Amino acid sequence: MKKILVNVVHPNIEQSIVNKRLVNGIKDIKNITINNLYEKYPDFKIDVKEEQKLLLEHDIILFQFPMYWFSSPSLLKEWFDKVLEPGFAHAGASMLKDKSFAVAVSCGGSKEVFSPTGKDKKRVEEFLYPFEITAKYVKMNYRKAYITYDTETVLSEETLNEYTHDYITYVKNL
Repeated sequence: MKKILVNVVHPNIEQSIVNKRLVNGIKDIKNITINNLYEKYPDFKIDVKEEQKLLLEHDIILFQFPMYWFSSPSLLKEWFDKVLEPGFAHAGASMLKDKSFAVAVSCGGSKEVFSPTGKDKKRVEEFLYPFEITAKYVKMNYRKAYITYDTETVLSEETLNEYTHDYITYVKNL
């Protein structure tokens, strides 16, 4: 059974509706490790060796976060800058080669907003390209993203349940 590391990157997961629900949906799956980066590193002082150890112990690395300014919360950028250092992930070493890299992102806008004819003129997948190219750069296999929409609106219990069910299925199929 493949081991999955879920790096949750939400500055306030307890106040989250969608991301908290998604984490709760997968937390009891046997082969999953939940790694809450904002909880561990509120000061942004990342333990690089600990994070690298976690990466090496898992087959699939999933980053779960809300979309902030068409990207991720800033701690994730800091995490990439520090953890994927030369000699570990690239520039002479490819310690993550052939592992899977996946993204689960929650978006405040609707699917229509994130379309060529919508307000943002691009699909969410296009905004996620830096993650895809990062995966390729460190020789990881980029997997199709899991995306939730309309998270800035009051979502019905039915929609939240559907998102959670779909996320559990997505994670199990990684």
